[in-house]
Amino acid sequence: MNTNNFIENAALGKNKWWQYALSILATVTAVVIVNVVTRQFIPTIKSWVPDNDFGKNLFTFSFIFLIFGGALISFIFSASKLHQRAKFSFISNQSTFSWKLYFLGFLLWGSLLFVCCLITDYDKFETFVTSFDINQFLLLLLLGFLAFGIQSFFEEIVIRGYFLQGLHLRIKNLALLVVINSLIFGVLHFGYGIGSFLNSFVFAIAFAVLVIRQNRIEFVSGAHNAHNLLLAIVFIDLSETVNAKFDWNISWAEFGLEILALLFLVGIVYKYFKK
Repeated sequence: MNTNNFIENAALGKNKWWQYALSILATVTAVVIVNVVTRQFIPTIKSWVPDNDFGKNLFTFSFIFLIFGGALISFIFSASKLHQRAKFSFISNQSTFSWKLYFLGFLLWGSLLFVCCLITDYDKFETFVTSFDINQFLLLLLLGFLAFGIQSFFEEIVIRGYFLQGLHLRIKNLALLVVINSLIFGVLHFGYGIGSFLNSFVFAIAFAVLVIRQNRIEFVSGAHNAHNLLLAIVFIDLSETVNAKFDWNISWAEFGLEILALLFLVGIVYKYFKK
């Protein structure tokens, strides 16, 4: 069976429930193994980096790179083998990766998000500028681009590739499909607080719409990378975020600005990008 519609690619392979279960199990197992092995070397790795915020970020970015690198490799190979599908069918209907779309997504959403963050968190930007070191920044930018690039691509290929396609086998209504798929993404971020859930939910809705519009995930993967990279380097402390308790507060100004920025992003794609 041939299809020109990205979200129908699941029909190209085998789709028993146990194939989905085993794909996810293989991915989780890989994450656990890499996590256990990596933690054995944590004291050694920490001794190699400075005992300051720069060293803390170097360590965190390296950890993200290893964990999600293992998860991505495991998922791609297990899902393609179990479902008997081409690996690129989870990315697009083409046989090559569109770096042009990837960097367009990275630059466009990164610019929009930066403006939003300046409005809501200018004091954090001032702190970043005050302590700015060009050499440290370039190293973190390179390592962060690789680490969050792998993390965001993993999340996109699983959530808005694998799950979106699989759900479409059962849910033909696109609006309902987008909402359910986005709820999955939102729930995965619920542990950080209700605000994180809402932001992730609307973020996922916009990105699912973009994937359906473009028939591929490269653009949203680049945008997702920019999102995580910008926040991690400039506007948030990852170690504090990971250890933070559940927060019931919602920053409505931040939430509203993100909705406006996402609407603008979707509007640009619908106006200038064809399927």
